[in-house]
Amino acid sequence: MITTVRAVEPVGPYRLVSLQQTFDVGLPGQFHMLRAVDGDAFLGRPLSAMRVGRGLVDYLCDVRGPGLAAVCREGAPIDVQGPFGKGFDLEAVGDRPVLCAGGIGIAVMPWLAERLPGARLVAGFRTADHARAAELVAGVERRVAIEPVLVTDPLAEWLGEATSVLTCGPDPMLKAVAAMAAGYGVVCQAALEAPMACGFGACYGCAVELDGRLQRLCVEGPVVDARRLLAAEAAVA
Repeated sequence: MITTVRAVEPVGPYRLVSLQQTFDVGLPGQFHMLRAVDGDAFLGRPLSAMRVGRGLVDYLCDVRGPGLAAVCREGAPIDVQGPFGKGFDLEAVGDRPVLCAGGIGIAVMPWLAERLPGARLVAGFRTADHARAAELVAGVERRVAIEPVLVTDPLAEWLGEATSVLTCGPDPMLKAVAAMAAGYGVVCQAALEAPMACGFGACYGCAVELDGRLQRLCVEGPVVDARRLLAAEAAVA
């Protein structure tokens, strides 16, 4: 499906890209493969929608290469494939969910917050400039940690009251959050990231360790039961 970039705004070092909604948005946590039609990239880039509404679909981008830079241009024609993968199970979160984000993992949180009244947010960032992205998550009580403070510090204060945790961020953070949630007996869903070429399981380029063995993230996730991240550690122990 071809659509158009309607706006691009800076959010600290990130870019907020708004596409005209001419395609199926899917569920929070699923992803689309986005590619600029007039760019040089042959493959799309996997991105989860940040927010949906007003005839637009918003994505928060951490631009690190020419493929995503080509997407972040107002007026650019964009080929959108998807949605792909498994999103968050919003029926399993209970009435006191905690959203836990690290870095660009904040990108999936605004849409979740809209769908989950009463959710709280804890978010960790490298710098105060990066932390400006937390302001995109509206209508929630939030706590922000900036390095060297870890996001697990404020999370620990809320886990005792939480009915679930929905988390997205770098792998070491996800495993730490998964272990903490398991220790409190709290259901935890984790959205993982991996390089993807196709998005639907054909290329095997997005293999990650789940249940102690390598599996395709685009098929198994990107949202998984966080206990699956701890299987390898449990087997070693």
